Amino acid sequence: MVRPTLAGLVFALTVAAQSPQLKQAGVCSRCHVAQVLEWSVAAKHVAAQTNCQACHGPSAAHVANERNQVKPDRPIPTCATCHNAGCPKTKQTQNCQSCHHPHALANPNDRQLRQTQTTANPAQETYKTKMSDGDRLAALRDWAKAKEAYLAAAKARPSDRRAASRAQMAGRRQSPEMPGLEIIGTAYDEESGYPMQVRVKGTSIELLLVPAADIDIGSDQWPATRPVHSVHTEPFYLSKTEITQQQWESLGLENPSPVKGPKLPVHNISWADAQAWIAKLNEKTQGSFRLPTEAEWERAAAPAEGPLEDQAWYRANTANGVAGVFKESTAYTPKPVATKRPNKLGFHDMQGNVAEWCQSILKPYPYTEAPGTKDDLRVVRGGAYADSPEYLNPAFRHSERPTRRNPWLGLRLAR
Repeated sequence: MVRPTLAGLVFALTVAAQSPQLKQAGVCSRCHVAQVLEWSVAAKHVAAQTNCQACHGPSAAHVANERNQVKPDRPIPTCATCHNAGCPKTKQTQNCQSCHHPHALANPNDRQLRQTQTTANPAQETYKTKMSDGDRLAALRDWAKAKEAYLAAAKARPSDRRAASRAQMAGRRQSPEMPGLEIIGTAYDEESGYPMQVRVKGTSIELLLVPAADIDIGSDQWPATRPVHSVHTEPFYLSKTEITQQQWESLGLENPSPVKGPKLPVHNISWADAQAWIAKLNEKTQGSFRLPTEAEWERAAAPAEGPLEDQAWYRANTANGVAGVFKESTAYTPKPVATKRPNKLGFHDMQGNVAEWCQSILKPYPYTEAPGTKDDLRVVRGGAYADSPEYLNPAFRHSERPTRRNPWLGLRLAR
């Protein structure tokens, strides 16, 4: 799910196009609109034809990083760099900000700048009190009372997403059971309240929770993966391994894999085959399982540190016969799941072994999720056992017709 910031960005760019002050401030006005407007209050700043970089430095790395993880070259500039004559009133040349706003050069103690005192807002005070109560009760693991407190906070401020989210978290901790799933262990996600590891009831399929996150997806390496951009993913479950032939056969479906083995990933399946198998699983377990979206898949695919050889089955290590001799694609075969070490989030074979169907249709980036039709190309991710390393890059996008079967196509279960 993409975080809804596009409207705000469009608004900011529209304002920037119309405001001479924002134009003068330069690229900083894309994000720091409020600060630039504060800066422009001081008429001398505008008249002097200065801009943000004059105080903060070029800050190229800060501009390139959309997530504010890199600070400007000079985060806290010194007013005296330009205003070396000192304050007209006090003649001070240091500590200007003891009186003046750092951007606007306005003294907030001046009577004409003072804001009208507002009366206390009872709803706001209730919100603060109930949120504090909820956090205290959650720390004590009193989930029922914590939920009540968070719900009271949400009632006091209905538009507040944080209060509603915390109430949901407490409710999940109070009643953690979910249809079709068995909880493994005692670890829970602090933000969402979901258990970190579960198993599909009546099966050997284990799933790990991937917590909510803002991530960058895409790559400049291929046209189909451009541009690199940020998306938000909600919490979701994903199977630790690719679905094996044993797990596939347990639902009574024919095993289409050319290379047979209970611990080998099921392969040579179409997107439609995957949907039919998942429908059978949901019917049996009363779950709501599905394929992962493209954004979810990339979120979960962060590789571990170390050589690719240690965590992936691919062209360099899956061939039969003498190394270095040209081989047909049939000389390469999939390998048993979970025989390489897991990635950063604990998933095996996200790179290589079999490529994995996603729920998403293939669309140009920036990413948006759409249901599509039965004929739309569906995204395939991860690369496969006969692929070269570049095709195992977590950002690489491939697609196939939903009815097409290939020996290197398999699936991983999501919820």
